[in-house]
Amino acid sequence: MSESKQAHRKDEHLSLGVNVWRQNQRLQVGADFSDIRWLPNTFPEMSVADVNLSTTILNHHFDWPFYIEAMTGGSHLTGRINGQLAQVAKKTNLAMAVGSQSIALKESDAVASFKIARQNNPEGFLIANLGADHPIDNVRNAIDMIDANAIEMHVNVGQELVMAEGDREFYWLENLATIIAKSPVPVIIKEVGFGMSDQAFDIINQLGPAAVNVGGANGTNFAVIERRRNRQPDTFNIDQFGLSTVESLLSAQLVDNQVPLVATGGIQSANDIVTSLMLGASLTSSAGFMLATLMDRGETALIQQIEDWQRALPRLFTLLGAQNVASLQTAQRLYSPTLQNFINQRQSATH
Repeated sequence: MSESKQAHRKDEHLSLGVNVWRQNQRLQVGADFSDIRWLPNTFPEMSVADVNLSTTILNHHFDWPFYIEAMTGGSHLTGRINGQLAQVAKKTNLAMAVGSQSIALKESDAVASFKIARQNNPEGFLIANLGADHPIDNVRNAIDMIDANAIEMHVNVGQELVMAEGDREFYWLENLATIIAKSPVPVIIKEVGFGMSDQAFDIINQLGPAAVNVGGANGTNFAVIERRRNRQPDTFNIDQFGLSTVESLLSAQLVDNQVPLVATGGIQSANDIVTSLMLGASLTSSAGFMLATLMDRGETALIQQIEDWQRALPRLFTLLGAQNVASLQTAQRLYSPTLQNFINQRQSATH
């Protein structure tokens, strides 16, 4: 049975996104994790066994400070991948987010590609996913579809404007306020790879969601993906637009952000997780890197990669003399001239 245009689009996103990672063609936007150096803690006065990696956010106690970020769903192929990711999440005790469920609200054939995540991980922490324009009834349906523990409401102006068939109107704030007030599960406001400025955090703090996912640049770049899908001349090119994950986390600090932070965007090592937590994130997540690992090397290899991170994190915390996530945030660090320049410019603008 042939699939719809929207289902085909999901497969295109998957193929193009994986190829960008596979071919190491990701663009560098702004400062990244390498722009932060950790200072040695010569006398940590602790043991690896003292480390507590758990974090509490979204009304839940997570054993690990990272999870499998939203990637896919909506077609036969992407449904199989959601099933594999759910099995990986179960075996590694990680939370998992599904990709945008909007297609499943329109096409009943697409529902199974999301439900499989709950079927394969009955007791796991699952995060539903919809665009910020969806009404509360759709939010409830998306949550019920996978018996979700939380929901990401994604904000993606850049992606929509590059997409030939994308939205051209963005009136989201009133709707998001309603969803935050009425959702049966915690709401995360999530960027999809363009990052967030201090101005965005000011607005989000007024909305008061359960968390905000900064969705920084240097991971999967949907401006690049949508431009490749368009197969048209590059008359609208925003490939270098946005703030990196590092820059977004620092932007939150400039405005005394009070909403718990989730960091995603280019995370591909335990070291990246540590740096993100150091900069104020309560939780981190990885999408493109994990997806590329799964597609290229299989489920067992992805489990191995995650377990490697889980083994490395307590040692990295010990290296920095940090017994938990909160103490890691006081660890000393050095910023590159590029990153310090960003901080100085934004401090001047916010004061």
